Amino acid sequence: MLFILKRLAIDRMKKFTGKVIAVTGSAGKTSTKDAIFTVLNTQFKVRRNEKSMNSEFGLLLTILDIPSGYSSALTWSWLLLKAAFNSLFKDHSEILLLEYGVDKPKDMDFLTSVARPDIAIMTNIYPVHLDENQFKNVEEILQEKSKIAHALKEGGKLILNIDNPLLYDFVKNWEKKGVVTFGKNEEADYLLSSAKTSLGGVSFMITHHDIKMQVSAPIVGNYQCYVLTPAIICADLFGVPLQNALNTLTKFRLPPGRMNVIDGINGSTILDGSYNASPEVVKEALKVLRDVAKEADSGLKKGETPHRRIAVLGNMNELGDDARTLHEMVGAEVKESADVLITVGGNAKLIGEIALGKGMDENSVFYFATALEAADFFKKKIQEGDIILVKGSQNNVRLEKFVKEIMVSPEDAKKLLVRQEKVWEKL
Repeated sequence: MLFILKRLAIDRMKKFTGKVIAVTGSAGKTSTKDAIFTVLNTQFKVRRNEKSMNSEFGLLLTILDIPSGYSSALTWSWLLLKAAFNSLFKDHSEILLLEYGVDKPKDMDFLTSVARPDIAIMTNIYPVHLDENQFKNVEEILQEKSKIAHALKEGGKLILNIDNPLLYDFVKNWEKKGVVTFGKNEEADYLLSSAKTSLGGVSFMITHHDIKMQVSAPIVGNYQCYVLTPAIICADLFGVPLQNALNTLTKFRLPPGRMNVIDGINGSTILDGSYNASPEVVKEALKVLRDVAKEADSGLKKGETPHRRIAVLGNMNELGDDARTLHEMVGAEVKESADVLITVGGNAKLIGEIALGKGMDENSVFYFATALEAADFFKKKIQEGDIILVKGSQNNVRLEKFVKEIMVSPEDAKKLLVRQEKVWEKL
């Protein structure tokens, strides 16, 4: 099946005359891709992979313009016929915007053998996908993901976040031309500064040569500047007026489960990061909880109760032999950002144990095996003004179930939450 789809996808790509933009990294790929789409689609015909369809199959389905048949042999039979038909015709998009997901060695070889990029974006490199048959360490992750740079077409552009230490070291040893860097590091081509966040969104400054740009978007977290900046860079490369790009981003929304703000019961506010979790990303999410609560408290009148900061953290999957150490590392960060900690899953309990060791009140730390057990306990205790961060991995965690139980309008779950399709409801 994979071989047939790959052959058909390659045939279709041979007819494609537009530009290919490829986004890879350990976190933030889908959000970055969607920000780029939001900007470029104002002036170009852009096609992208839907949601996070970034695996081998996901890339092929996107190029062939067909959905997944999941486990239905009958559906796949029909889709293969449709894929064969589509492969005969040219994709008339001007830009093909693709997300390249890599979770084991040689994944990038497969992806780039199908579609070599004109522009490659590397968001970050973090310790993820470290289970058996995946990667041994972050150096191996970098080695695999950086193959996207080597696969660039002649005259291609490589866009990197040099605030990430591994990418900074990588680009220092990169001898080819066409590199564009961004970050808070003063060496960056697009220099980021003055980031501020609240529940209403994020704002920051980009300086490029003698041009200064004020960027703002209704998405939460200072780290979102790393999501939005590649969109500005791509706008610059493709000749989109920068003011138009900046105006467009003021309406940008993140995909479900990526730190979206959702109204909770009893006058609470949910920061829904239930799509997935990895150590560095969870640490950033805790900083967001701390920052938005501090900003919200700044508007309180004398005598008013500060907003209670709640962290609901689930297992972080695919960490291999480092799972204990990395969960404990997150636990060491909790006390500075949260007043109450709720953990979901066996490994997540380690987060709570370390938080207690760092001085967190034992009456403020709670452990649960499942998302629904945690929701059943906590929804009776939610207070007005609570800011509730929800962050966990996908398989066997599924914290979107927790969010659905405490959101004001659960009937909106299919629109606002991740994994609401029937195929997920069975799991």
